[in-house]
Amino acid sequence: MFKTIFQREMQHNLYSLRFQISLVVTIGIFIIGTLSFLKSYESHVKNYSDYQTKYIEDLQSQAKRSATRLAVTRNTHMLSPRGNAFISDCKEKYLPNAVVYSAWNVFSFLNKGGSTNPFLFMFQELNWSFIVTIIISFAVLLFTFDTISGEKEFKTLALTLSNSFSRGILLLGKYISAITTAMIIIVLGMISSVLIVLFSNQVDLLGAFVYEMVGFLIIAFFLVACVAAFGLFSSVIARNSNVSLLLALTFWLFFAVVIPNSSTFIAKNIFSIEHEEVIQEKISRAYEDLNKNAPKGSWAMSSGNPFLPQHELRANLQRKRLNAEKSIRDAYYRDMFRQFERTRLLTAVSPVTLFEYMIEAVVGGGYVRFKKVWSDMHVYQGQFLSFFKNIDAQDKDSPHWYNPHEDVSTTRKPVAFEEVPFFEEKSLSLLERISSVIKYLIINVVYICVIFLLTFVLFVRYDVR
Repeated sequence: MFKTIFQREMQHNLYSLRFQISLVVTIGIFIIGTLSFLKSYESHVKNYSDYQTKYIEDLQSQAKRSATRLAVTRNTHMLSPRGNAFISDCKEKYLPNAVVYSAWNVFSFLNKGGSTNPFLFMFQELNWSFIVTIIISFAVLLFTFDTISGEKEFKTLALTLSNSFSRGILLLGKYISAITTAMIIIVLGMISSVLIVLFSNQVDLLGAFVYEMVGFLIIAFFLVACVAAFGLFSSVIARNSNVSLLLALTFWLFFAVVIPNSSTFIAKNIFSIEHEEVIQEKISRAYEDLNKNAPKGSWAMSSGNPFLPQHELRANLQRKRLNAEKSIRDAYYRDMFRQFERTRLLTAVSPVTLFEYMIEAVVGGGYVRFKKVWSDMHVYQGQFLSFFKNIDAQDKDSPHWYNPHEDVSTTRKPVAFEEVPFFEEKSLSLLERISSVIKYLIINVVYICVIFLLTFVLFVRYDVR
């Protein structure tokens, strides 16, 4: 019986004007979005390559000057463009993509815009994630909003239920057919996009890309299943298709527009943290306290003999200032991360935001990528500092008074650049990606089960007359 219902509903969906329009529009946007990505990706790769060349040249120049100059200079590591951003850009243009560091500290992060025009940041990228969350989610509601209320209006629901199968089988058949119809559109769109990328020869689609595309398809299935459940729910609680359409559109606007764009409001009003000005004031007060309590002559400076005692005093004071600032800023950054993560968890009431958070982990981009780089950079910074101290310990002409900001009281000998540890970004492992996905996936599955169960209960009591 289920097979019969499923085949009937699939035939109805595939021959409907809704399906044909959705298919044409979706494939067209997949093609346009992929072509747009390839054009911008070429430019981003060139800009990144130019930046990396200059970055490495600066490091080589510092190492040639002295190991101390290399250790105390603040450098900026920038994240490379992702070749899989045509799947999802993970809203990375709004997130930090560079980390400022030295051997002594990881100081801060910043956003180095990839576009020469910052006003372009307001526009959405036509990637797979955008297409599924906006176009496909809307199409799924069109497939489901009148599945029950529409049949009631045309007097076919009572006739259908007069056959020897249960209401649960009918509801499940309509539900699975709607999901299958949407997944057919997604798969065809993905195929058209992948073919364009393959023929461009700009991105290697082997290895991790295969798993990322499969992961995208799986996560898309859960989004479609959730939206389809809401569509059926709208159709069951309404007595005619006009009302059910209004309810479905209300759900769509709330989940696809309102919740995803309320993050800033939620963060500021529910999980507020201190402003940057307050943090800077704390640092300034800490500096003042250290200066007042510092031994006399701590700020004395001489370009001559590095073994002069004032150099030791100055180095000690600079280290204390660094540690004070580091303690304050690290606490501030932890608050920022905590605020962001709590806001994400609260906005997970939307299936669309759940999808975006899961895709972010699947493709290894966005916040989870930055957080890994931020963590890995702290590990690297400790290795870099140990390397420098070992180099300095081997120099008998160095007094070994570590000054984290100035080239004064440690080795002034150059170091071979090839010996210097170099930071390289590591992509997220499969385990890291799964661990980032799992909590959101659980929420999504619970969401689907609750809404579909509620729809089933209402449909059992539904008056088909």
